[in-house]
Amino acid sequence: CSVADMVCKTLSVLVLLLNISAASGGSYVITVDVGNPTGDLKHFWRSTGFCPPLPHTQSHQFDLNIDQQLNLAYVGSVPHGGIQQVRIHWMLELVSAQDIGGQPQYNFTKLDQLIELLHVNGLQPGFELMGSVSNYFTDFENKSQVFEWRNLVHLIAKRYIDKYGLGSVSRWNFETWNEPNNHDFDNVTVSIQGFLNYYDACSEGLRSANSLLRFGGPGDSCHTPPHSPYCWAMLQHCYNGTNYFTGETGVRIDYIALHKKGGGYSLPILQQEIQTVEEIQEHFPRFRSLPVYNDEADPLVGWSRPQEWRADVTYAAMVVKVINQHQDLLLVDPNSTINYTLLSNDNAFLSYHPHPFTQRTLTARFQVNNTQPPHVQLIRKPVLTVMGLLALLGDKKQVRAQVLNSAGNHNSTVGVLASSHKPAIPGGSDSWQAAVLVCNSDDNSTSTNADDVTVSVTGLPAQEGLVYVTYYMDNNVTNPYQMWQNMGSPDYPTVEQFRRLRSGFCNICCIPTPIHKPSLKKLKRCLLSLSAREICLCSAVYQS
Repeated sequence: CSVADMVCKTLSVLVLLLNISAASGGSYVITVDVGNPTGDLKHFWRSTGFCPPLPHTQSHQFDLNIDQQLNLAYVGSVPHGGIQQVRIHWMLELVSAQDIGGQPQYNFTKLDQLIELLHVNGLQPGFELMGSVSNYFTDFENKSQVFEWRNLVHLIAKRYIDKYGLGSVSRWNFETWNEPNNHDFDNVTVSIQGFLNYYDACSEGLRSANSLLRFGGPGDSCHTPPHSPYCWAMLQHCYNGTNYFTGETGVRIDYIALHKKGGGYSLPILQQEIQTVEEIQEHFPRFRSLPVYNDEADPLVGWSRPQEWRADVTYAAMVVKVINQHQDLLLVDPNSTINYTLLSNDNAFLSYHPHPFTQRTLTARFQVNNTQPPHVQLIRKPVLTVMGLLALLGDKKQVRAQVLNSAGNHNSTVGVLASSHKPAIPGGSDSWQAAVLVCNSDDNSTSTNADDVTVSVTGLPAQEGLVYVTYYMDNNVTNPYQMWQNMGSPDYPTVEQFRRLRSGFCNICCIPTPIHKPSLKKLKRCLLSLSAREICLCSAVYQS
């Protein structure tokens, strides 16, 4: 069944249950009052990213090949704009330059192709202004190169405003060179002063194209000083430094981009974010209102490191758990001073042999070389499917929900996130909806134990025609990785094997079931004992 099937001519209440790895079987009661909104639920997680391999001057061979075209089609296929941004390293290596009469003549053909590839799939770039332009730029302390970089950024921004419109490009996140403290500049000399010059050139180039364009950084860890000197120098420069071009004090920064990963766990991501942002706010009080991004918020560093848990529903549930933690512990906290705006998993890479499923990717890639001609097949992993389930939550109001374990306290691996939606115009095609997301995750651990979860939903409108629908994913029925292993882990699956693998990545949905009272208790599949590593989405719906 398709994730999109759930919305057919209905008003809905969603309940998503994730049971991934309880250390031992337990019993939980989840109570949800969908009539009691507590705040907004914004989809701050609709982003992914990737980096082309070395040599970066040949990035187009990766960014534009058929494998990546298929991958971005899968990413863009998440319903309801469940993923909207793809943050890509080394994009400016898709631009080439030729010196004619002492002036560079740029060729944007390959960059145009990448931007168009994103556009046709309903995606937008996380546009890191990163790359040497085929080794044309070499030193950002060279004044003429700094001025020419400003011109290049202006040309790029103006080019895409003319093609896609300001309304579209103003939503793009233009960003600084990725992780400057790692000195991954290839052949460009970038001292700290050079990085500040580069920052001003980016900022002024974008501003000259249109002042509505968004620019931020530093896209790095920003560890406590004296660590991460590029980060802190950039922030200080934006706060009260001298603009290289205008001489003004202070340089605009539209958002602060950080990278905080979990070391194999979920909560350290949020903990590190809070610690670093509080440090930034202490040093630079005027930055307290700036949007904060973590655009590499992965549970574990190292995308290519094969990990069994990255292959199945374990990873999918961990992603949802991180989102849930941010919503419950940060975004709805009335005392929080952090304007948290975007969380991105850096997981749109393409896996390679012999690890099609176990790397940090959204799809499993099979490079089938025993056909004429050789070809590529991609299989959607559970972590991509769960982005579709998250998209079904809709942009709504968060409602009150809590979890109690059998001991009567809140200490458990189970979390809950619930929302509701009222139509702007009663009686129209829109409808009342509510959603409940339940997550049972012990991070990257798994077990075969089962937890009993009871969900009680109250506050439903007293209307006729209410039904609910359940969706679930588990590692027995909807686990293409396990299915592939059971086939003998073939390097080149047959046509029939690929068909079976694709049947294994779909969430299982059940027939809509009527609800005859304005409350939901014991929601059938969702309330059964859930085996470890399972995701279940249940939706209650008004039939229209």
